[in-house]
Amino acid sequence: MFDSTYTLVRNWAALMRKRLSKKFVTLTLRAFQVLAYAEGALLPTILVVAIYHWITGRAYIAVAIVGATHGSVFTAYILIVPLVGYLLRWPWRTISVAFSVAFIPFATWGFERRIHKEIVSKISAI
Repeated sequence: MFDSTYTLVRNWAALMRKRLSKKFVTLTLRAFQVLAYAEGALLPTILVVAIYHWITGRAYIAVAIVGATHGSVFTAYILIVPLVGYLLRWPWRTISVAFSVAFIPFATWGFERRIHKEIVSKISAI
């Protein structure tokens, strides 16, 4: 029973990969790139703004705006990582690295640069 269930799930996953449109895959991978760069920039930005606010007591509106923006981009990045991992057939280790770099300032930039060729080749292969 387990073998037939596993085969069914594997065949379903292969079918879904074939059915994904080129436009969907391209938009997803490009969105990942944009979110990676935005997350890499917004994390240090919120840290600087929060420290400035903590020291001076000013810029509470900037903290709110940058904080909300960072929270939205971070959430979108975390939600898109499993989808990109599925599309590019990443092993679990790569997916966990993609999650981990979201917590280190500018690390998502380096991660995106490391996988840039893989993204471009996937888009051109469709």
